[in-house]
Amino acid sequence: MERFAVAVVADAPVRAACLADAVMSKSTGASTNNAREGYSSPTRAVVALFALLALGACNDAITLEIASDRPVPSAIDAICVAVADSSMSGGHFGRAYRLDDALDHLPQTLRIDPGDADGAFAWVRADRGGVPALLATANVDFGSDVTLSLPRCQKGGGGAPNAVGTAAGPADALLAASTGQGGTLAIAVGADGTAAILDARSGALVAGDTPPLPAGTPVALVAADIDGDCDDDLIVATTMAAPVIWIREGATFTAGASIGESPVAALAAADVDRDTDVDLVIGGGNMLALYLNNGAGAFTADPSKLSAGSRASAISALALGDLDGDGNADLVVGQAGPPLVAWLGAGGNFSPADAVVPPVPLDVASLTLADSDGDYDPDLAVAVRGAPMRLYVDRDGRLEDQSYVRLPRPIATDVRAVAFGGWDAGCAPDAILATADGAPTLSGLDEGGFAAETTTTPASATGVVFVDLDDDGHLDALVSTNEGVRWLVR
Repeated sequence: MERFAVAVVADAPVRAACLADAVMSKSTGASTNNAREGYSSPTRAVVALFALLALGACNDAITLEIASDRPVPSAIDAICVAVADSSMSGGHFGRAYRLDDALDHLPQTLRIDPGDADGAFAWVRADRGGVPALLATANVDFGSDVTLSLPRCQKGGGGAPNAVGTAAGPADALLAASTGQGGTLAIAVGADGTAAILDARSGALVAGDTPPLPAGTPVALVAADIDGDCDDDLIVATTMAAPVIWIREGATFTAGASIGESPVAALAAADVDRDTDVDLVIGGGNMLALYLNNGAGAFTADPSKLSAGSRASAISALALGDLDGDGNADLVVGQAGPPLVAWLGAGGNFSPADAVVPPVPLDVASLTLADSDGDYDPDLAVAVRGAPMRLYVDRDGRLEDQSYVRLPRPIATDVRAVAFGGWDAGCAPDAILATADGAPTLSGLDEGGFAAETTTTPASATGVVFVDLDDDGHLDALVSTNEGVRWLVR
């Protein structure tokens, strides 16, 4: 008997629209253009049962509600909803929905039948302009209905950041977060060519095995839903091999296909053509390429839609996000010395846009496009080698340098990575930096700037990520240092 037969039924509360219609259309052979779904192999056998279960009695079914006070579509224009059996041998349902036409608002609901499952893990990823903007998770015991909330004000715990346990995993690592069956995990890819899956157990970081890394020194690590099941897969780039995809399966990863044939220096992921599939941009030197996803995790280069031309010669970092608010992902390219350059996206095509970002020469270590001031627009944090970091604020599609207005003095120098998230008890987004001198944390101010808080690790830091590693509903911070990865909580 199938252990976890997630079923969508048509008796969701009338106070909200129901996602059931879009889901059941697959089981009846109808087509829909605003949703796409994926299933782990244990659940494929029950896809055809969705319509039958919807018509029958599902006495044990619960309602899963996706709610938000953020405006649709200016702050959220798509969601990816998933439910997975708590047992790794059970099933996993995931589906992406564009919030338009009949699904043009939140809340939305669906009904889930547990089958033989004792419990489940549910999550929703909210996207804006093809890029993840917010995540909510919940453990499900099938005893009552569940709401996954995507709040306008994302608050963390109170108090000062504190290190939990000891360092784990490789030193000087690139970091990424992945949510899927088994909860939220972190992945650390070290400069020495080793890697680890990190999880929180009994108040400590625990390291697990990953697939072998490609040859060479790791230079880029990106988490993205490659195969359309709403969990986060990975793309790893090194100095001596083409980027490789790692597909998440439960709480582990399996090595998949390569992207292209040559090493690259930078990666970025987004749904650039608005078909709910995550596409990839890769770059290095004077090469810039777009790889489109066919919906099943296979990628094809399309040079007609994006190329560096003569605009970039030393690509070192990439970032995607909707700068001008038209629902399409735009591209910012950082270089090892030459100025930042940008392209505006429209339906999968990219056009050069010189006015988007000031043409100031910078030796860019990394780029982060994320909302730094709570207005839902992505702002650009630039980690600069051997110089103060830069913060460019999105002003109607143009990035304005607000570094000396919004960042505390002295501005951090030799920053390697930046992360933004709602980490303290206030509503404004907060930040944590990875620098040669440690990991300073910045508390967000309601007027849009930041206040210096504390330096949380004495060791040199190379990477940072905000992630709810212990699945308690509050973000934690992971910092990669020369001693390994440290776990910070409030």
